[in-house]
Amino acid sequence: MLERLEVQNLAVLERVALEFGPGLTVLTGETGAGKSVLVDALSLLLGEKAEGLMRPGADTLLVTAFFNGKSLSRKVSQGRSTPRIEGEVVSLKELSDEAAQHLTIHAQHAALALSSRKAQRRLLDSQIEPGLLEQYQRAYSHFQAILSETERLEAAARERERKLDILRFQTSEIDQAKLMMGEDEQLLQEAERLRHLETLRERVSAAVALLSGDGDALGLATLASREVKAAGRFDAELEHLGQDLESALDGLRAVSRELEDYLESLEADPQRLEEVEARLALIEKLGRKYGEGIPAILAFAEAARRELAELEGAEDRLAELHAQKESAWNALIAAGEQLSRARAQAADWLSRKASEEIRALGMPAARFRVGLSPLEKPGPDGLEEVQLLFSANPGLGEAPLEKAASGGELSRVMLALALLTGSEADTVVFDEVDTGVGGEAAWQVAERLARLAQQRQVLVVTHLPQIAARAHTHYRVVKNSQSVQVQQVQDEERVRELARMLSGSYSEAALEHARELLMGSVT
Repeated sequence: MLERLEVQNLAVLERVALEFGPGLTVLTGETGAGKSVLVDALSLLLGEKAEGLMRPGADTLLVTAFFNGKSLSRKVSQGRSTPRIEGEVVSLKELSDEAAQHLTIHAQHAALALSSRKAQRRLLDSQIEPGLLEQYQRAYSHFQAILSETERLEAAARERERKLDILRFQTSEIDQAKLMMGEDEQLLQEAERLRHLETLRERVSAAVALLSGDGDALGLATLASREVKAAGRFDAELEHLGQDLESALDGLRAVSRELEDYLESLEADPQRLEEVEARLALIEKLGRKYGEGIPAILAFAEAARRELAELEGAEDRLAELHAQKESAWNALIAAGEQLSRARAQAADWLSRKASEEIRALGMPAARFRVGLSPLEKPGPDGLEEVQLLFSANPGLGEAPLEKAASGGELSRVMLALALLTGSEADTVVFDEVDTGVGGEAAWQVAERLARLAQQRQVLVVTHLPQIAARAHTHYRVVKNSQSVQVQQVQDEERVRELARMLSGSYSEAALEHARELLMGSVT
């Protein structure tokens, strides 16, 4: 609910702050006094253009509204617009979206709540069984997901065959190599040994000769051991050293034997060297293609096998999807037809009831219809497009509501629809709802506005005393040579304002008539 509205430097208004309560609030005043300027102020919060609305001589225009304690504002200065929600700067769309949750304006120059097909569809769907649209949307999303995956797999069919050939070749090439972890390091060591056999034989032979040949290390060490043992008979400390020397001698003998065995094993093997080098060349070739080193090559092969399995299963998946697509399509059409039947019933009811209401509101020849046009293919919200159609005169064909209705006609149509279907917003504003209305129709408009005000907060700019008399809060817009003022009128001042609206004078007869009108409006 709109609780407070503050306006600075908007058109003819310099500064005004108004308090609002529940029920029906009216704004009245002389023609040309600027009654609709407050509607313009609220329209700015819904994203309307501010061009031409700043008060002459001012450099800043500011509108602030409080809805259920939350502040929404828009400041216009030097061609720049600064929207805020609770004091925090936001985008104009964020402000308008937030304002639209609280406020709906029906006026010729304000944003039409039902100007889009989406909004018109939502209006109709508010009158059908809950859940039907959600059921259809789930079926639509399911079908679209299957269709999308099917199209993706079909489009990739040629690419898939090419990719399959490549992956099969890659995995086969790596598998045939039968690589083992660490194999490359072992082969490099073996190749190094085979390439330097002569050098190894020469060096090891020299080492063996030094250990066991003439003047060999083993012989000298043996002699040294004997001498130390002999001396050890006279000194216990030398006995330990003799034992250490004997242990060292055992180690030398073991090394000498192993070197002799190693020397015997050194045989030239050109064929083996060729095999090792060929194997290393193969590993190097695979490394250039699939990743350096055996771990990288094997990791590539594993990834390729996974991709290969996925691609080879694509044909089966495609066949499965075709079967699912048919089932999903049938479910979509069934849900769509159920939704369409419910919409057709709601459209027939709303067309009849809205036409009755509109004719009672001073348009006896008007026609209103909710049109349903089948779509070429199912859409995200159903099998048909919803469009509100209107004709004000018998000689005119039906046309889209937003194009066919004048400002006053549009306001009255929206009043009728709000009464029949409710309003998404808590605060509903009507401007020009009484244009061209008089006599019995004026009473009908007033009665319906009062009825709507029992469900929502309703703000009306009006020149009809029948409407003003039903208000819970009454503001009068007064224009003088300097500026415009907005004053709340109560008690006798309200009687005088109604008298002016009734006859343009403050005669006793007019005042009495105003009092009677007020008394008759009390329920």
